[in-house]
Amino acid sequence: MSVVSIPASEPCQPAVQETADQDTAAAPAPRVWLLLDDRPGHVTQVVGLAEALGWPYERKTLAFTRLNRISNRLLGASRLSLDTARSAELAPPWPDLVIAMGRRTAPIARWVKRRSGGHTRLVQLGRKAANVADGFDLAVTCTHFQLPDHPKRLQVLLPPTQVTAARLDAAAARWPDLFDGAARPRVALLVGGTTAHHKLSAETAGRMAAALQGFAEGLGGSLTCVTSRRSRAAVEEALRQGAPHAALHCWRPDQQENPYLGYLAQADVLVVTGESESMLAEAAAAAKPLFIYPVPARRRSLRARFAGWVLAASRRGGGLGGICERLIQGGWVVPPRDLDLMHRGMIEAGIAQPFAEGGAPKQPAPLPDLSLLAARVRRLVEQSAP
Repeated sequence: MSVVSIPASEPCQPAVQETADQDTAAAPAPRVWLLLDDRPGHVTQVVGLAEALGWPYERKTLAFTRLNRISNRLLGASRLSLDTARSAELAPPWPDLVIAMGRRTAPIARWVKRRSGGHTRLVQLGRKAANVADGFDLAVTCTHFQLPDHPKRLQVLLPPTQVTAARLDAAAARWPDLFDGAARPRVALLVGGTTAHHKLSAETAGRMAAALQGFAEGLGGSLTCVTSRRSRAAVEEALRQGAPHAALHCWRPDQQENPYLGYLAQADVLVVTGESESMLAEAAAAAKPLFIYPVPARRRSLRARFAGWVLAASRRGGGLGGICERLIQGGWVVPPRDLDLMHRGMIEAGIAQPFAEGGAPKQPAPLPDLSLLAARVRRLVEQSAP
């Protein structure tokens, strides 16, 4: 589930033109490219960071060939994995800044920097791309990715989002009747689905729906369940059965308009399934009482268990620890993502609460905004300016 996409900005133009009475012109805004793939969670984070910078930007939507499955260590700085016929044009004038997310965009970003003669600054997000910080000017990763410190890495608790107070106000005005007179407090359950690391079964969904209906009724309010693109039909049916008195909004691929932001804006209390870092960050940005409902983790694969062993060895230090840290810094081993760390961080910061039947909703602590990250990126670009 993601927020509404934002139209592309026009290429940057100088803000002030020279005149006879003006010795120097104001510096033009940097030229910014966003390299975007087809994953909504990636898009919302990249656009969210770009908007926090306040500079105009150009969206460059990319498509990939089967060569994208090759390791980035072999692809290097190249367009070998890019489907140029279905992708936005990448041509001079080269940008001052590229922001991208995800493993597939990383070789393309590095290719742009090479073609620019090293002028372009690269800001890369994501566990499987920004894990090799040496390949970029700034690697932005979440703390629950468990990556080691690096001079070019900035670790954040929550990923960037496009959810802002202005967008929430606009969404509330656009969809004023989503709850249609439902009793307050209006509890909205935002439902994700099964991922590579978590399994949301019909049984879990039914148990969750029943617990949430009891929770909402105990508050004297109402429950609305909102599904996402990962919510299967069996999960939807389990929600109906588990919470027969709740309203249910089901995501559909042919839906012309997604009222997701409207639910964030108008709910009094939010509950989010814990497997989705993007939904958790978006819900946190709404500044409402927020509960995290845990989703059972899948059994780790042999590869993930080996990565966990390498991570643990790297933290113990010594000769073996140094070797293991080099394996991680070089991208040979990617530590397992641990969303429990994200949950604990949000709870300790007062941003969210663990879901427990009967727990009273609390107004959240102020959300750490994007100002520190945006300031770091601005300095990066300004230091490279002639």
